[in-house]
Order: sequence, then structure tokens, then C-alpha cells
Amino acid sequence: MVQLEQYAALKSMLHAMEQDLGLTKLSSSEKAILSAMSSLQSAPDASEYVLSRNLKSHPLCASLRNPTFFRGLAGLLDKQYLVLPEGRSKGVYRLK
Repeated sequence: MVQLEQYAALKSMLHAMEQDLGLTKLSSSEKAILSAMSSLQSAPDASEYVLSRNLKSHPLCASLRNPTFFRGLAGLLDKQYLVLPEGRSKGVYRLK
């Protein structure tokens, strides 16, 4: 029971953080992609842009079906959470 209480506390904290960051209207796949992107970009050996295949293989995104993953990427681009390099239409992304 203690573990379930800890889980509930973490979920509550996560929800509060999502509210503070304005992420509550994002889908669960968009939140997973955004979290994975942040994790990949903050790695010590990270480059400015992240390849979509590296993002898809991240543990937070690996279980997303391809259509869901790419729909999430498109949504984050539309909502301007992610950007593409100049002259590219897909394949590499970074946080705005």
C-alpha cells in the first residue's frame, strides 16, 4: 500500500508540474515526446538537434505506435514546442 501511496503522490506532483508548465492540453504521446526530447538534448554528448529515430527509440517513446509518434511530433511542431533546422521538413528536431 505504501508504494501505491508514493505513486499517487508522484502522479499528483507531475500533474501540478504539467499545470505550471502549461502542458495539460498536450496528449500523452506529445508529453512523452517532449520529455524524451528534453532528456536527449540535455545529455552531455548531445548535439543541437535530435534525430527522429533516436527520439523514437527513447524508453518514453519506444512503445508509441508509428502513427501516434509522428502525429505527436506534428502536434508539437504545430504548437511550436519543437522546431526543425532551416531548410528541413522532417527528421531532426530540437526544443524551441
